[in-house]
Amino acid sequence: MTSLTAIGGNTHHGAAFTTTHWSVVLEAQGPTPAAQAALEKLCRTYWRPIYGFVRRQGSSPEEAEDLTQGFFALLLERRDLDAVRKEKGRLR
Repeated sequence: MTSLTAIGGNTHHGAAFTTTHWSVVLEAQGPTPAAQAALEKLCRTYWRPIYGFVRRQGSSPEEAEDLTQGFFALLLERRDLDAVRKEKGRLR
């Protein structure tokens, strides 16, 4: 498993969700190298806020890391970003 610190997080679980940068979200759609770079940026941006949310729900640090990683794995597996549209609202 990738450690939280290794992907840009830390054990502080009060991180807030950032403003959605739609250029990055839309760039992350598809199989290109630029899309892969944008996807990595999104994962780094949203890891801490998602982890923090899961921790605030009562999960242990290890469980929160697993659940956060699982969220991103499911997002990729289902290709959910391919269906995201700016006009539908925030990425939350």
